[in-house]
Amino acid sequence: MRYDMPLYRPPSEADALIFQVTLGCSWNQCLFCGMYKGKRYQVRPWEAIEKDIIEMSYAQPLTTRVFLADGDALGVKTDHLLKVMTLINERFKRLERISIYAGPTNLKEKTLSELKALKDLKLDILYLGIETGNDELLRRIHKGATSQEIIAGARKAIDAGLRLSTIILLGLGGEHGSFTHAKDSAEVVNAIDPHFLACLTLMLGPYQSLYEEKLMGGGFKLPDKRQTLQELRWFVEDLSLSDCRFGTEHASNYLPIGGQLGADKERILAMIDRALKDDRLLRPEWARGL
Repeated sequence: MRYDMPLYRPPSEADALIFQVTLGCSWNQCLFCGMYKGKRYQVRPWEAIEKDIIEMSYAQPLTTRVFLADGDALGVKTDHLLKVMTLINERFKRLERISIYAGPTNLKEKTLSELKALKDLKLDILYLGIETGNDELLRRIHKGATSQEIIAGARKAIDAGLRLSTIILLGLGGEHGSFTHAKDSAEVVNAIDPHFLACLTLMLGPYQSLYEEKLMGGGFKLPDKRQTLQELRWFVEDLSLSDCRFGTEHASNYLPIGGQLGADKERILAMIDRALKDDRLLRPEWARGL
């Protein structure tokens, strides 16, 4: 099996066997994301996927976890996905779960019954980038959905029995929009009540000036590390979740922390407060990356 590069997967899927059901991202319009800008989106033909699955069932027969790539393979027609997942279930006898990236646009399109059918074939975790709960910011970054549409799609997935792993992107609102980005994002996350929640920090590298001046415009400027940490504080203090694994361990973040929300909320807030007073607790710039 040969991959069409670049290939991405969530950090928690490091041990999963990856099958590319699609190449690229069906939406591929988010201003902050360059992951698939060099790829033309296409659904891979059944014959190519079938060949990969059969080949890897001989090479890695003890596989327990599978991740379906590329960017949002959930956007594929349900019949095609069911066919792929049926073969995966047949060929990997120890299979425990299948995971996939999901976008708000394809969650809008999938019906509850379609999601339940995928769940029946061991689809387990959907990785959803919420990014922000602020509707104006969602429009400006070309996310393709409103906050209420994101909530509706996410709740539909949970109602189908799927587990949801969500992402909020710190810094996305810039210096001036930091507070509303944090507060609106907490409101949306509370309405979804996901199983997993991660914060990443927006990192643009050599494209930062282009993003700030040309794409976002209007005096947009990314917040510095202290304001990013304050944004995290504003976000976490408003969270009210049933039982969610929360983490900022991703290498883009200044402060790696983790715990359960709500049980560990006060401990997490105390860690943020300590870091706001002592930046020696923060990850140095050289250690940050994507």
